[in-house]
Amino acid sequence: MLELPTNDPTNPIKLADWLEISSVMSPDCDSSRGDLESALRIASFDGILDSEDVERKILDVFNELEQRENAAAHAYPFDIESGMLRQKSTWMDYPAYVFCLFLSYYGFSGTREAPKLFESISCHAAKKYLNGNAVSFGFPRTELPSSFSDAVTKICELIGEGGKYLDQPPLGRKDDTLDLVAWVDFIDKLPSKILMFGQCAAGDNWGDKLAELQPSVFWDQWMAESLVSPAPIRSFFIPHRIETDKWDLVCRKAGIVFERCRLAYWAHEGGLNYSQHIKWVQQKIVQQKAN
Repeated sequence: MLELPTNDPTNPIKLADWLEISSVMSPDCDSSRGDLESALRIASFDGILDSEDVERKILDVFNELEQRENAAAHAYPFDIESGMLRQKSTWMDYPAYVFCLFLSYYGFSGTREAPKLFESISCHAAKKYLNGNAVSFGFPRTELPSSFSDAVTKICELIGEGGKYLDQPPLGRKDDTLDLVAWVDFIDKLPSKILMFGQCAAGDNWGDKLAELQPSVFWDQWMAESLVSPAPIRSFFIPHRIETDKWDLVCRKAGIVFERCRLAYWAHEGGLNYSQHIKWVQQKIVQQKAN
């Protein structure tokens, strides 16, 4: 049996993640209420003292799973029925959700591979959400020039305003917390359009980053020409789930929030090669089974 989460182990969000990952890793492609109940009883966590405590916790977890099913809709990899969580088909048919699930649960270390893969999902979701265009800006860059100044100039060219990078003494910036830019063009490609600036936060410290990105400040600092369109919409992308009682506060601080289910909903289909995301998850599965 998969070990229960070590970080905040009685949190319904973490336990729901545990059930989903258990289903992905199970030979039978499922996990159950009984699995969770057994694991909680064996663990004997503080605050879960008797059968009523266990029952309440399980109800909270399955309520969270049902919320995910509603929020991710067609992009949710599992069916929930009679206390059972079962894969709809192979998890590889749902790479956006499963990648975010494993990234949130296990984290990343050592390389920038996982954050860049997450950035690609975020960029794709932003593009689909706006039904427009999007480009990744986060460092290290692959779609745009490597240097910060050249990348800013290229963004100005793509969105059709801002002129170019504003020449000034170097400040040692790599991306200045901007990870993606999305926009919706008119046929004429002229200014006066919807712009969206986004920050991606793949790690557990995402709560510390909610208000870091300030699109208007970024524009005034780095673009040579004044903004013509309305101020870029601030957006925030995370592979995690957000507790219900924290949702409003997080969104007020961060702008338009794309958490795991929203990301999966918009990034599930069309145009993104998920082969590297699938490979990353497969490596995590092998590592966990070897432990």
